[in-house]
Amino acid sequence: MDFKGDYHIHSTYSDGRGTLSEIAAAARECNLTEVGISDHGPRNIGTGVKNEKVFLTINEELRRLQRQYPSLVLRTGAEADVISPDGTLDISKSIIERLDYLLVGLHPYVLPRGIGGAGWVLRNLAAGGNSRLGRMVRNQNTKALVEAVYRHDVMAVTHPGLKMEIDIPEAARACIARDTAWEINTGHKFPGYTEVREAARCGVDFIVNSDAHYVETVGSFQYGSWVLEKAGVPGERVKNAVNDGRK
Repeated sequence: MDFKGDYHIHSTYSDGRGTLSEIAAAARECNLTEVGISDHGPRNIGTGVKNEKVFLTINEELRRLQRQYPSLVLRTGAEADVISPDGTLDISKSIIERLDYLLVGLHPYVLPRGIGGAGWVLRNLAAGGNSRLGRMVRNQNTKALVEAVYRHDVMAVTHPGLKMEIDIPEAARACIARDTAWEINTGHKFPGYTEVREAARCGVDFIVNSDAHYVETVGSFQYGSWVLEKAGVPGERVKNAVNDGRK
């Protein structure tokens, strides 16, 4: 399976190691037709952008770079963090409206919003082998992700279930209702085959992204291609796949 674009890439504006110019050059070398920068939101501890206005700086820089890459579409996105069980994100609506697209992910190490958010984050960190607490946290994680998908126009949920377990069918129903893709993250090689097969049976569409933090891994889709083919998912259900020569 071939792919036209990579939309989950981190730059030096968050915890990536490549500049925007270096990422664009790497995408062109991979023969991509689109590339998107989606740095971490500002409340991702130790890895997020300095503040949400950085996304506007990224957007301006990409617009300037675009002239150098006429055959490559450069897009500005963000990987926003869910910071409370009600689906609140760490990027404001006014900034989101100026992005080309929005990715949303659950991350365990975030600065939460409010008492409810703090309790939710701490319960995730404390769940461990406690099966009762684990079930409670799983339900809360699912609710938080579903609320975020319904409250915002989300292109894709990133690495769903990684380090923060979710109910796949319930999250999948929200993604289907909102035309939100289920990411296969090749950087983490996640979700695994079992989770991809379950999500596929629920009827979601997928997107394959590298989650690249180094320019060398921009456009690295091998894991995504392998797991989709193993799970029997056709290219028509993969939003960034190239199907029968049509992009």
